This record gives sequence, C-alpha cells and structure tokens, in this order.
Amino acid sequence: MTIYGKDFAEAYNESWGFWGEKMWPFLSQAVARRVPRASRWLDLCCGTGSLLKILGENGFEAVGVDLSPHQLRFARRNAPGATLVRADVRSFDLPGSFHVVTALFDSLNYLLTKRDLLAVFRRTRRHLAPGGLFVFDMNTLEGLHQFWRQTIILRGEHRTLINETSFDDKTSRGLCRITGFVKQGRLYHRFQEDHVQRGYTAAELDDLLRRAGFRFCRYDGHTFTRRTRNAARLLYTARPR
Repeated sequence: MTIYGKDFAEAYNESWGFWGEKMWPFLSQAVARRVPRASRWLDLCCGTGSLLKILGENGFEAVGVDLSPHQLRFARRNAPGATLVRADVRSFDLPGSFHVVTALFDSLNYLLTKRDLLAVFRRTRRHLAPGGLFVFDMNTLEGLHQFWRQTIILRGEHRTLINETSFDDKTSRGLCRITGFVKQGRLYHRFQEDHVQRGYTAAELDDLLRRAGFRFCRYDGHTFTRRTRNAARLLYTARPR
C-alpha cells in the first residue's frame, strides 16, 4: 500500500506542517552554537517542506529529499527556493557536502530494520562536511508501546481522518491505519493508508550511531532536555568522530 499518497499528502500539509516551527528554536540554537558558519542544509524526509521554508527565510541553501512525489509537490509550493530531490534516504547520493543534515518528526521510524537505519546513518555521515551536524528525532520503543494503542478522530470542514494505532511487542512495530473521508460536492471520497513504524531503544540507536562514525548528545524529543530515561521520543544531535 502506498503511503503519503495524493489524498494524505494534502491532509498532512494542512495538519502536520507545524513540526518545523516547533523544532526551529532548538535547531537554530544548536546550529549557531556548533556550526556557526553553516550555509548548506539537507533535510531528509522533508515532507511538504515546512522546515525547508524556514531555512530559506533564514538564508540557508536548503535541499530536501523525500520519496513521495505528492509530498514534494506541496514542498515546491511551500519552499520554492529549495532544491528538491525524490530519493530513498537509504541510497541518496547528492553532490557536495552539507553543514547540517536533519531527519525530523519520527521519519526514520519507517526504517524497519537496523540494517536500513544504519545505512541512512552512514550515508548521512558521508554527506556531512567536516565538523557538520546531524539532528534527528524518533519515537522510542517505549513511546510506541505506550501511545500507539488508541483511535484519534480529526474533523475539519472538508475532511475527516480516523487514525487507529496498535503496537506489536513481539516485532517492536506499530501500525497506524489512516482512513480519510474527503468532501467532494455532496459526496465523500474515502482513502486509506497503513503506516508502519519500528520502535528502537536508546541503546540500539546509540550503537548504530557509533558504528556509523558519530559522537552524539541525546535529548528528550518533547521537552528538549537531557533527561531521556523512558522518553517517548528521542532527539539526537550527532557529529562525525
């Protein structure tokens, strides 16, 4: 089943574009402190371009990578100055290097094996300029176990979304089934997508980052503090060793 298709990309653009703004204070401070002369910024799994828009407004040369052509269509509207590339984050290959690379809003949880996640870390390491900064956040195993066991209904003027989440402790995978109803005249168009994420422990993420050649700091992904025990979401800042 295709994810981030035409219908959900539009819903995502309207309802989930806030994450770039939420993260920007932390990101801007981290970059100013650790990479003060940064100019080139790569956003992996850039979605509909909410962060790319902010980067352009703050003078960065912004490049976004995403696999969904529908997400990229909105990114072109939201961040017309950014360079957009349709590619798989496990195998992307871009010219030049970047002072900052980001992968936000648990996008890397869609990588369901340690092998795939390690491939992304190593490819990111390869694209970072000397002294560059890699920032990403992910749902943890504990977070998916705790929160992906509910149904949430989002109602708008022209659209209703039903998000049904479940979690399998044996596979460490969570399923979010998104069913949408979009008003078209007097009728409604129905669509459905199944989003599968894997929960990783802090120990697993730490090990993969070290194997990829990074040193790192770990934060709670909701409070941005260094208290990360049992955090539902983890935020990492990593630099090449």
